[in-house]
Amino acid sequence: MRYELFIGLRYLKSRSGLIFSVGGVAVGIATVVVALSVMNGWESIIRDRMLQSEGHITIFGEGSQPFSNYWTIMRKVKEVDGVIAAAPVLVVKAAIMNEDGSKQTGIMIKAINPVLESRVTSIADCISGRLSFEPPLIQQVQETTEDTIFGGIILGVGVARSLQVSIGDLVRLMSRFVETPMGLQPVIRTFVVVDIYNSGMYSYDNMLAFTSLEAGQELFLAGSSLDRDVVDRIEVKIEDIRKAEEVRSDIQMELGIFFPTMTWMEAHADLFSAIKMEKLVTFIIEALIVFVATFNIASTLIMMVMSKTKEVGILKSMGATKRSIWFIFTIEGTLIGVVGAIMGTLLGVFLCWSLQTWLPIPIPNTVYQINKLPAEISWSFVAFVNVASLILCWLATLYPAWRASRLKPVEALRYE
Repeated sequence: MRYELFIGLRYLKSRSGLIFSVGGVAVGIATVVVALSVMNGWESIIRDRMLQSEGHITIFGEGSQPFSNYWTIMRKVKEVDGVIAAAPVLVVKAAIMNEDGSKQTGIMIKAINPVLESRVTSIADCISGRLSFEPPLIQQVQETTEDTIFGGIILGVGVARSLQVSIGDLVRLMSRFVETPMGLQPVIRTFVVVDIYNSGMYSYDNMLAFTSLEAGQELFLAGSSLDRDVVDRIEVKIEDIRKAEEVRSDIQMELGIFFPTMTWMEAHADLFSAIKMEKLVTFIIEALIVFVATFNIASTLIMMVMSKTKEVGILKSMGATKRSIWFIFTIEGTLIGVVGAIMGTLLGVFLCWSLQTWLPIPIPNTVYQINKLPAEISWSFVAFVNVASLILCWLATLYPAWRASRLKPVEALRYE
């Protein structure tokens, strides 16, 4: 072992102030790891839960109007590289009430083809049974009521809660107004609640309801000038969501300008831009903790240089070069950085693991869309933080080491 390293290690063990320097670096790195992991976890959960109910790419009709040639468009889309599946969708606003009309609310109806939709989204994973709007339950309920049942409907858990209904109950859907001899009258149809949709996303669970594509077309387009076999969008699932923009461009080239397309990132651009900005601000604020810790290292080493003046003078009088003295004090800061980085990383990873296992922290899902604090560790970011911290710690040693190397033996031993 080189004597510079040996002396540096001895100095590291003998200074209690170095413990606080190591602790400062460790706490700083742990804080950065936990804060950014929580932000990453939140972003991933929001993204995944959104994509449970939406396609990665959405195709609209010209002027966002309904269109009828959707089967032809879907065949073209499936030929594009990177596309897995496509499904037709009709999305409309409606009013819904419970059987006696005492509770009512506005919802967004998503009319879907259950078979095709299951290939594009994960709605089936958010319900208790099979994704079907014609289960035996409808026939059972029909035998107990005089109302004509129009079909089955899947309600978001928040919608069901506000209407105070559950599976097997009747609800009435008001879709539009029609002209009658008595003036405008609402079109009201009776549905059976065949399942409850629970995605974990507060805004979705309190807004969405699902019904069959045929029922949606009959309910919302009957009596209009449009062909009833129309949809207002096609949802597309792709192999890699990170390549959504590339696949979208290929689809747009295939379909032309009359069918505008939108990726999931564009559909929620405001939300993910806000998350990106929050992550940047969080990183800057937390990085300042590490930066302050490096100042603590510098001040500790300066104090060490002052207290070790006699030792430095003796070493130089025995033939130690400026470079050797510089190396002794540089290794101090480097070791502080290494030990602090290891301890901080272990502490940060442990806290992130705890948040996901035995120490969940509940948060209000009405505000944050999720019910507990998430954590998703980005190992590449952890590596970046460690490398950056080590560089800062090394830079913090340069001035104290330079001062120690400039000490002259005569001045160092003058009063000894």
